[in-house]
Formats: sequence, C-alpha cells, structure tokens
Amino acid sequence: MTTFSLKAYAASAISFLALKEHSKGQVVYVDIDPDIILSEGGQAAELDLDQNGTIDFWFHNNSFTFYSSSFSSYRLMQNILVGPEIEANFIAGETGEYGTAYGGVYPRYYPFALESGAFINAELNFYNYDLQVMGLASFWSIGGTFGGFHANWFGIFVDETIDKFIGIKFLLENDSLCFGWIRCDVKDNGRTLIIKDYSYETTPEYPIIAGDTLHYVEGIDSIPSEPVYVYSFNETLYVNLQDSAKAMVTIASISGQNILKYETTELKSTVDMTGVSNGVYIVTVEYKNKLYTTQIAIH
Repeated sequence: MTTFSLKAYAASAISFLALKEHSKGQVVYVDIDPDIILSEGGQAAELDLDQNGTIDFWFHNNSFTFYSSSFSSYRLMQNILVGPEIEANFIAGETGEYGTAYGGVYPRYYPFALESGAFINAELNFYNYDLQVMGLASFWSIGGTFGGFHANWFGIFVDETIDKFIGIKFLLENDSLCFGWIRCDVKDNGRTLIIKDYSYETTPEYPIIAGDTLHYVEGIDSIPSEPVYVYSFNETLYVNLQDSAKAMVTIASISGQNILKYETTELKSTVDMTGVSNGVYIVTVEYKNKLYTTQIAIH
C-alpha cells in the first residue's frame, strides 16, 4: 500500500489562509500542493485537517480482480472510497441499497458532489459510515465476451467529475463540530482520485460555502449593523455602508501596493476582482472621519 499523508508534506508546500471578517468568524484554507493523486489500487491518503496529530478523513483507491463462481467469469472491481476516521466526523451525502448475487441487501453511501457556491450546513444529510463511494466500476469476461459498468461520483456513466466538493462536519481539537469542504476530481471512469484543497469554518456549527475561503456573511442584502461591512465572495468585493455618507475605498496588495481607489456614496457597491491575481488583499474604507480595514481573499 502506498499512503500519502498530509502531515508528511513539507510546510512550504501547504498554504494556510486564516481570515477574519470583523471578528465574526474565521476560516482556515489549505492548498494541497502538489495535489494528492490516487491512481493505482491500494493507494490511500489521510487528511489531518486541523494539523493536531489526529487523522480526520481517509481516501482509498480499492481495485482488485477476482473469479466469480456464480457467473464463471473473471471480474475487475474498482472503487474510490472515502470515510471519516473517527465517529465524531461526518460526510454529506445520501444512502441507498444494493443487492448481491446471493440475495443479500446492503446499504451503500454516496457523498454529494457539491457545486461551487453550495451551502454546507446542518440542512444537509451527514453520515459517519466509513466506506462511502465516490467511484464504482465493474468489468467482466465471460467466455471471451466482455462487459462492464461504472458510476462516477453522482454521475453514472460519465468519464470524469471535476472540481466538485465533499461537504464535511468534523471535530476540532476544542471538541466543537465545524463545517468544511474538500475539493476533488474523480477521473478515468472512476479509476483516479485527485484531492486538491480544503477549507473549514472554525465557528462551531456555522455554515460554509463550497469553494469559498471566507466566513459566510448572513443577510448580505441588508444594511449592516456596523458602519462599514466589507467582504468578498468568489471574485467580487462587496462594500456595504450604513448610510449614504461619502466613503473612500482603497484596495491594496498584501505588500502595500495600491490596486484600486474609488469614492462612493452608495449604500452597496461592488468591485469586480477578476482582473487581479489570486491572493490576499487589504481593503481600507475612510468613512465619517474613521478608517475601517479588513482582509479579503481572491481565489
């Protein structure tokens, strides 16, 4: 067995991003660089999400060949599996039943392949089962006749599922349950798993958005209770003001280089950040003779 453990990666290969939005919450983001790739049977990966020395989730490429006496055939089975390492951790998904050639019926669990922007919160179904299926394939040969099928992470008979998110709920070191996501690909008809990055909310039981690395802002269309509220989602910066007094907004890189400066009296203004490089930026708002500063992340 070949095992890739995130704990074994060099510190320089892991990018941590911890941001605060007016001290209302904190999100930790980790880019797994290089990506973990499980392309052969027997390979496994373990993720210690909060780096506390305890494995939280594991992944396994389970491929093997066997002889089926019921069908007098040789069969190749391929499974991409994921599971929580401890009982307190959960994966969002659904469950079904499958039958065997011998008449038995067993449960099977499937993690959701969440789209970017999906809410990960208590409204999802979460399961602790330790053999959840992200890829499933079976191929056989009977008297020179070949057949087979494959189901690929909530997409039956598709070759690949790219940049989808596993929704998770797991136990932090302080015994609080927090929501998060893990971004993966399942490729090659269910033969290969790629694990790219993950993020989690440190505020207990607080929702997170799949693909986002910032604290979720509830009620973003309402007037903020604070004089200035600044946040980002995807590649858009939002600046909300309590009233229509003049504000000067400055966006600068983490090194201090000004990217954009504009004046506004609008209660809500937005900035399209698609033209800037991914990274952390400092937003300063001069409003009613006071300065308000926060960090945003563009990715």
